[in-house]
Amino acid sequence: MKRAAETDNLRRQHLERMAYDVELARHRYMKVDPNNRLVADTLEADWNDKLRLHAEAAEAYERKAREQVGELDAEARRRILDLAEQFPRVWHDPRIDPRERKRILRLLIEDVTLVKADTITAHVRLPGGATRTLTLERPLPIAQIRKIKPEIVSEVDGLLDEHCDREVADILNRRGRRTWEGKAFTLKKVALIRSTYHLPSRYERLRRRNMLTTREVAARFGVSEATVHQWGRQGLIRKCYSDRLARGLWDVPSDETILKGCGGRGARPARRGPITSSKSEQGAV
Repeated sequence: MKRAAETDNLRRQHLERMAYDVELARHRYMKVDPNNRLVADTLEADWNDKLRLHAEAAEAYERKAREQVGELDAEARRRILDLAEQFPRVWHDPRIDPRERKRILRLLIEDVTLVKADTITAHVRLPGGATRTLTLERPLPIAQIRKIKPEIVSEVDGLLDEHCDREVADILNRRGRRTWEGKAFTLKKVALIRSTYHLPSRYERLRRRNMLTTREVAARFGVSEATVHQWGRQGLIRKCYSDRLARGLWDVPSDETILKGCGGRGARPARRGPITSSKSEQGAV
C-alpha cells in the first residue's frame, strides 16, 4: 500500500507539471501580437497540443486511480477475511488479557440491547449498520452454579465411610469428577463439602463404629501404648486410618479380649480369646 501511494503521488505531480505547461502555453498565446498570424498560429497549436496531452493524462490518472481503488478493496477484503479466520484463535488464546478482549468487542460492536424474559434476546448493532439478533438461555444464579451437584455430595458421603478427605479427592479426580469451576478436587474442597452439607468426617464415622484411640485401648487392657502398637503389627487388632498421617483408631472386637503372652518356659504370644469373667489373663507385662 505504501508503494501504491508513492506511485499515485508521482502521477499526480506529473499531471500538475502538465497543467503548468498548459497554462504557460496559454499565457504565451495570449501575449502574441494578433497581427503576427504565423507566430500566433504556432503558439495556438502548441497550446492545443498541451491541452490534449493534459486531458489524456488526466483521464489516464483517473482510470488508474479507479483500478487502484479496486485493487485496494480486494486487498482489504482479503485482509478482513484473514482477520475473520484468525479471530477465534486470537479470542481463545489464554495469553490474551481480558481487557484486550473488551477492547476487541468495542471495536466490533456498536451497541447491544438486551430484552430479558424467559430467555434473553440480544439485539447487536455493528459499526457498519448491520444488526444481529441472538436468543440466549438465561444463566443460572451464581449461587446455583456454585452449588455442588447432589450426586457428588452423595458420592463423597459414601466414600468417607472408607476413606479420608485426601483419598476421597483422589478417587473423585480419577473418576473424572470436577468442581463447578471445572477444576480438580482437593483435600480442602472435600472438607468444604463436608462442612457445607454437614457430613461426618472419616474420624467421626470411625468413632461411631466404637473404634478406640491408642490411649483408650491401652487403658482398657491395662497395657502400654507401645504394646497396643505391637498388637496391631501382630494383627490382633486392626487400625483404621482417618488421614494420611498414620493417625487413626483401633478396631477392637467387642466380643473378644486380648490374652496376654508370656516369656520363659512355655512362652506364648498374646492372642485373642473369648471374654471370661476372670480378668487375670487380660493385658500384657
